[in-house]
Amino acid sequence: MAAIELRMPGLRTKLVVYTVLIVFAVAGAVSAISITLAHQASVAAFERHATVLAKTLGEAVLEPLYELNVKLMRQQVGSVLAGEGALRVMILDAGTRVLTDGTDENPLRGKEFNEPYLRQARERAEWVTRLQDGVIQVAGPVQATADRRLGYVVLEFSTARLDAEWMKHIRLTLLLAGVCAGLASIAAVIMASWITRPIKRLTDFATSIRLGSAMRKIPECGHDEVGRLADAFTDVLNHLDHSNAELKELANSLEQKVKERTQAAEAGNKAKSEFLATMSHEIRTPMNAVLGMASLLEETSLDEEQALYARTISESGEALLDIINGILDFSKVEAGKLELRTAPLDLEELLSGVVRMLAPNPAESRVALRLEYDPEAPKNIQGDEGRIRQIIVNLVGNALKFTEAGSVTVKVTGRAAGGMAKLRIAVTDTGVGIPEDSLEKIFTAFSQVNSTASRDFGGTGLGLAIASRLAHLMGGGIEVQSVLGKGSTFTFTCALATAEDLVTG
Repeated sequence: MAAIELRMPGLRTKLVVYTVLIVFAVAGAVSAISITLAHQASVAAFERHATVLAKTLGEAVLEPLYELNVKLMRQQVGSVLAGEGALRVMILDAGTRVLTDGTDENPLRGKEFNEPYLRQARERAEWVTRLQDGVIQVAGPVQATADRRLGYVVLEFSTARLDAEWMKHIRLTLLLAGVCAGLASIAAVIMASWITRPIKRLTDFATSIRLGSAMRKIPECGHDEVGRLADAFTDVLNHLDHSNAELKELANSLEQKVKERTQAAEAGNKAKSEFLATMSHEIRTPMNAVLGMASLLEETSLDEEQALYARTISESGEALLDIINGILDFSKVEAGKLELRTAPLDLEELLSGVVRMLAPNPAESRVALRLEYDPEAPKNIQGDEGRIRQIIVNLVGNALKFTEAGSVTVKVTGRAAGGMAKLRIAVTDTGVGIPEDSLEKIFTAFSQVNSTASRDFGGTGLGLAIASRLAHLMGGGIEVQSVLGKGSTFTFTCALATAEDLVTG
């Protein structure tokens, strides 16, 4: 399913949209105010007209009302009813009973008229005008003297013509507002294009630079803020070009220096590895002869003191040979020439043999060495038996070396899946432990936890360094957790093929 790219609106679009929205908002507000004020003015004018007409009628019927000349009153009322918009015109007596409604039939004559606006006019003794449901209602007293009231005049006019004029005014106002808004929108589009044109030029130029263009001439962007921005962009671009040139020159220089130093380091490492390998071989040859002669010497008839000397020569030679072998292994690892041999093996049997070989004599030691092999862990694997034994011997030997009392436990866990066995071999002791600040350096070649360790316990500091690198070659590593005074746990992890998946010819 193709991804939908969402693009934000550009500056030109924003300017046009914002300007049009403002124009329409202003036009709408002005139109609403204009229509409202015009309507209020029209209603007020109509109310004044109706009030004046009612007062005029009241003056005209003063004498007929005094004489109770209903015919003359009907004529006066009829002339008012003939006017546009008149709905009802009545003359009432002082008790608010209808004398005439302007018609010949005069069906309301004698009936009491008691509308709220008439009661208000009676109570206030003044003319009252009210607009209700599209009808303007006017009522007021007909006074013979200040103290004598002859009756009342009631007029009701429809506002239909007023409403029609109001709707016409609304349509005209909206039309004018729409025309003005449209013209303003066109002007906004033109102005937005004029304002954003230099910005678009500068943006296109910046995009071309980002895409790798070598052009450095910035397009004309005017002399306003955008023009000053373009000038600043020119300065930044020139500075960046200068800085890039310097960085490129510096990078080339550093690359050459790194290359030279790498070659020198590789040559040094190669010479060191070759020297170590050569010296190891050269020393091991006469050392084997020394050990052979010492072994033959021990088989001859010697007194107790001579046998002690011969045994001391053999043990010292074996220790020195272990150191030479360690240096040879380390030089091979450093030179990348150490290759692992793959063959089927029974891991549980291998570890059991190491435990039996290294288990201390119960009569001479207070340390118990035991193996815990998880039944679910794979046993038949493909690996370098000698190198695996070398790692375990080193970890177990160190644990026994630094544990005076307690136990050393070799615990094996792991699972097989997809023809691969992922194993964890943890060697846990209850020895002296390792300080936290020394945990990171114990896997460094020729490193000891402290300066007295080699004197107190012996060793060159190569064992863990070689074991760690061998573990990496097996697709794993060695981790350590330790609490000073309580003991340590070294965990060897590896990923090896299971023996069942071996294809033999």
